[in-house]
Amino acid sequence: MNEFLIFYAPFLILIAGIILAFFVVLKDDAVTRNEYEDSRKTDV
Repeated sequence: MNEFLIFYAPFLILIAGIILAFFVVLKDDAVTRNEYEDSRKTDV
């Protein structure tokens, strides 16, 4: 168990964080695109 925590757990956390970041960015892009079209802003 100690070997797992030292060697494998950091990589699993890193991979999970990267995957979570991609999902958050995709959802945020959809929200900001709709807000952008509704507000009719010219600068992006």
